[in-house]
Amino acid sequence: MRLALALCAAFLAGACGYRFVDSGEGLPDDVRTVYIERFLNRTRAVGLEHGVGLALRRELAGAERPRVVDRFDEADAVLSGVIRHYGTRNVAVDGADRVLRAEARLDAEVILRRRRSREVLWPRQVVRLREVYAGARGAMVPGSGEFLRDALDPGDVARLSDAVIAESSRMAARERLLRRLARVIRQRMAEGF
Repeated sequence: MRLALALCAAFLAGACGYRFVDSGEGLPDDVRTVYIERFLNRTRAVGLEHGVGLALRRELAGAERPRVVDRFDEADAVLSGVIRHYGTRNVAVDGADRVLRAEARLDAEVILRRRRSREVLWPRQVVRLREVYAGARGAMVPGSGEFLRDALDPGDVARLSDAVIAESSRMAARERLLRRLARVIRQRMAEGF
């Protein structure tokens, strides 16, 4: 009876489209390896294309499929893209015009093609992400998740200027956006769109 229930549950889960995210089941069977081309950077943010490539390599490093290869001619598919927008804006200020919260936004287009035939496996996927972060000392709550994630100790904050804290928060938000972009791309590969 238990075996029958387990088989029935497995069948229903498979029929509903559930699968392991790292399985690469959303890709055609013959796409086992992928080469990550350097993304085009259409923004003024210097080095963003390198950050995207590094984040993608790290995210896909543990994936069973597709396996990232270092040489173009070893790949079954090629992942490429364009970073269309990266910018920050203030979203909350205090009475003294200090920025309490800011927002970073990243827009990228991603395309996946077969290497040999150049057949498009993903027609232009657009990914839009945003990250809100602390802009000044007054916006940081020691002990909060954001505070701890940015690796600042409570004693450090007293010694730093608001400008240094804001820059540190901005760079940490940028890194989180790059990691999230890579995660979204991996998930879309697994889901097949």
